[in-house]
Amino acid sequence: MHKQLSMGYMDEGLFRRIVDEFAGIKRQHNVRGHVIFCYMGELFVDPNIFWKIEYVLKSGLELLIQTNAYLLTPEKTDRLIETGFRNDICISCHGITPAVYRNVMGLDIGPVLRNVDYLLSRYPRHLVKIRATPHDWPVGEVLRVKRYWKKRGVSIKTFLPNSRTGLLPEVSRWSLKYPGNRLRGCKKDLPIRDMVIAHNGDVVLCCEDMARKAILGNVREHSLQEVWNSKRALEVLDQIYQGHPSSDDFICKSCEFGRSTATRRLVKNLDNTYHRIIKCTL
Repeated sequence: MHKQLSMGYMDEGLFRRIVDEFAGIKRQHNVRGHVIFCYMGELFVDPNIFWKIEYVLKSGLELLIQTNAYLLTPEKTDRLIETGFRNDICISCHGITPAVYRNVMGLDIGPVLRNVDYLLSRYPRHLVKIRATPHDWPVGEVLRVKRYWKKRGVSIKTFLPNSRTGLLPEVSRWSLKYPGNRLRGCKKDLPIRDMVIAHNGDVVLCCEDMARKAILGNVREHSLQEVWNSKRALEVLDQIYQGHPSSDDFICKSCEFGRSTATRRLVKNLDNTYHRIIKCTL
């Protein structure tokens, strides 16, 4: 998508304003106040990431880290610890055999494993968590992946690949695009759980919307609360949760987490269970 969408770093002023307002919302409404740097980016690419981490921590918000660890060098691990960060570090590591990992990630796994080993030597092991997606894995790779991380005492979870709202048709198994179909919610409740903000201030429907198909507003022009409660946002939520009519190409109808009729949900759950057994066990 980087060839089709604008990419860049969020400027300092916008970043500070978002964090300050969100910290105020947390104090006023007692919400979770979690911040993650993950939408369409790897946080350790950003040369200013450590002052941003420190700014979030000082605001009273809770930071979680999601990274592929390729750039989490020993120097950056030491710098991260110096910020006072002490929370979960989720590492996306999709495979353990070098050829499998490179096929999925396009990277050499050697630096990743060395970086993680150093992290484990300096950071609480129970806060390091591996997240793996078995995409195009040969039989036995799941067992190799689980065996490798369990030997190191690191928590690991595997998740079925999804199509990112239809962007990856080769892994898409479900579509809710049929005439007259109305949605009955989101399996992960992402639209009412998170606010996802791109580098330019655009607020997208959820983190699955990698193509930025559903823009709810822009926080350069409006406050977080104004966008969250905007007419546009409420219209979209009504289409997802209240069964209001939506077009056949509505984004959630291309997403594996979209809900429809009870019968279709049952069949979908059985299908997911079958594929989890095949892909996440074998």
